[in-house]
Amino acid sequence: MCIYGAAARALPMERVLRRPSSLVVTDMRGAPLRGRLSSEGEWLLPVPLSEMGRWMPAAAVAIEDRRFYAHRGVDWLALARAAYQNATVGRVVSGASTITSQVVRLAVPRERTLPNKLLEFTQAAALEFILTKDEILEIYLNSVPFGGNTRGVEAAARAWFGKSAKELTLAEAALLTGILRGPAYYRPDRHPERALELRDRLIDTLAERGAAAAEEARRAKREPLPKARRDIASARIQAADMAAKMGGAREHLDKYGRFRSTLDSGKQNLLLAELRAALINMDEGVTAAAVLVENETAKVRGYIGNAREGTGAPAAWVDCAASPRSPGSALKPFIYALAFERGAAAPATMIADVPDGDGAAGVRNFDRLYRGPVSARAALVDSLNVPAVKMFRAAGPENVLGLLRRLGFTSLSHDAAWYGESLALGGCETSPLELARAYRALAAGGRYAPLVWYENAPAPEETPVLSEASAALVLDALKGARRNLPAYAGAETDGKIIAFKTGTSYGMRDAWAAAVTPEWTLVVWLGDPGGRPRPNLAGLTAAAPAAVRVMLRLTQKNDPWFALPTGVEKTELCALSGAPRNPYCPQKTTDLVIKNVTSTEPCRIHVMRGGELKTVWPDELARFFASRGNAGTAARLKITSPRDGAAYTLAENGGRLILTAAGGDGALYWFADGEYIGSTEGGRTVAWPMTPGGHLITAADSGGAAAKAKITVKDPSAELPYLPELEAIE
Repeated sequence: MCIYGAAARALPMERVLRRPSSLVVTDMRGAPLRGRLSSEGEWLLPVPLSEMGRWMPAAAVAIEDRRFYAHRGVDWLALARAAYQNATVGRVVSGASTITSQVVRLAVPRERTLPNKLLEFTQAAALEFILTKDEILEIYLNSVPFGGNTRGVEAAARAWFGKSAKELTLAEAALLTGILRGPAYYRPDRHPERALELRDRLIDTLAERGAAAAEEARRAKREPLPKARRDIASARIQAADMAAKMGGAREHLDKYGRFRSTLDSGKQNLLLAELRAALINMDEGVTAAAVLVENETAKVRGYIGNAREGTGAPAAWVDCAASPRSPGSALKPFIYALAFERGAAAPATMIADVPDGDGAAGVRNFDRLYRGPVSARAALVDSLNVPAVKMFRAAGPENVLGLLRRLGFTSLSHDAAWYGESLALGGCETSPLELARAYRALAAGGRYAPLVWYENAPAPEETPVLSEASAALVLDALKGARRNLPAYAGAETDGKIIAFKTGTSYGMRDAWAAAVTPEWTLVVWLGDPGGRPRPNLAGLTAAAPAAVRVMLRLTQKNDPWFALPTGVEKTELCALSGAPRNPYCPQKTTDLVIKNVTSTEPCRIHVMRGGELKTVWPDELARFFASRGNAGTAARLKITSPRDGAAYTLAENGGRLILTAAGGDGALYWFADGEYIGSTEGGRTVAWPMTPGGHLITAADSGGAAAKAKITVKDPSAELPYLPELEAIE
């Protein structure tokens, strides 16, 4: 025992237990994503014995040391047999090495002499007192060389078969065991006949020794040999490298040298497939990137730095998800949230989308049109630039800049005066990664948290940067963006709701889409890494379809939406001004406000003068109408569908009535029984879901003119309810 103790003390246990291994980044479930060469220039990917599958451990024991589980480090029967054979022949023709003694030799290479062999056996016997049999077998299979710079069964399995050790078949395990006898001599791609003969012989041996059934052995012999070695390094390294960098991989390695990232391989594949589909009609110089965050944990579940990575396309090596680009309109939700939080507006608040004397004359909307009066909700959804600048002023440039910095936009190094009002329109730079972190803060009720890249990391500390109420109002507005996107057309029938915002940078260089549900936040970007413009790089058409398709895949039917926080309530408002109704407001709507924050000043647009109801537009809107030369001279407004007095029969599963009108001034605002339905302009229509009974349909134009039509909707399965006299609109 004293001899074993001295031998054990002479054995470098650190080297036995842990050779320098490759850093391996895995996904959240432990599947390898990326490996790097060890400090000794080898591919060594240690795995637990439990992850080596059935065949590799069985083959190693049956062929290399069949009495492994019976001896205590030295196989005395094998030693006696080898001594007899060697003495008989007069030279060394047989060895007596055990798996345990090979573990010692791999840790401490020595010249092959008799004294060194005795020391090796002594240390092997000592090792058996320190480690269990399974621990020794695991160390052996993780340390044994397979030729070149490949060491260990996991690296060998991936090099020759492109799979993990636990997935190896009987034939594959037998081949790898044979390669151990001479990695160059039995290399299957260079000496296939030699390798096949040895593999089949070892399969027979495994069957004879009870490690495999006869039928299993027969099937194994029919498997082909691999034609060539594979590249162990992943062709897609950006996600793994970012996870290792951001997650502090070196500080979070397990005993096998593995860093378990938060990335989900299934989500990675989904993102990549959708991004590549979005690139089909783009030229090779355009690529895509995406970041997917799990809202509850702030864990990054998907990261595509460059959808063309590994394809040989120009700049395919650039990690665009971490590269700063102009965000276009993608920052507008944060400006609106701050304005809502400060009580400067609410979703229903009317904003004048007109040129004004405060500098907005130089600001144009994407379609180069002005819409006159619009609600803040519609302005945000339609990404109008003029209202965004007005919200920027209302929130305060310094306040907006401070908020964006607290949300983690690191490139904002200048003061507010340097950016000016261009900050409201994307006149700065951010990365898809930073934008995903900021939108996740909206989903978290205005609480900012750093993104998490290490699966076993504790929950991150969250810092409030916006009120929960203002974040809720913005997300509620953005869920109405579905009407702009054909890809979203069928989502409502499945009860799937997604809030999303698009962005297009100046000159059509960057296309953005940010999408949010209670569970997920996703940012998608398309562009040229070199910054060259493309006519088809618009957020709504290039980036949004891919983002929505991904989110629809991740969202379950009838998933609940965000619950409204304390302090947010629905209230009755003037449908035109968005302010609390006064006695003269002809139409009403209900929308969200923040209690004790949103202004309670009644509507000032509708007034009674000389016994007549008047619409008194704010000066900027009055000037706008006058400048168009049609104030008070618009063609008479008339509803063309439905006709006044028309009757409809409700279909079995409901029906939608298309509303149209002729004449009028600018945009038309539609109401059913005093409830706001939507607005139309330029020949667009709006559909109203019919309900049984009598209804008053009203249209009002930007100049204050109104038209009405009374209709009846019959339910064939029930008696028609009493139709009351409907009050006329003044």
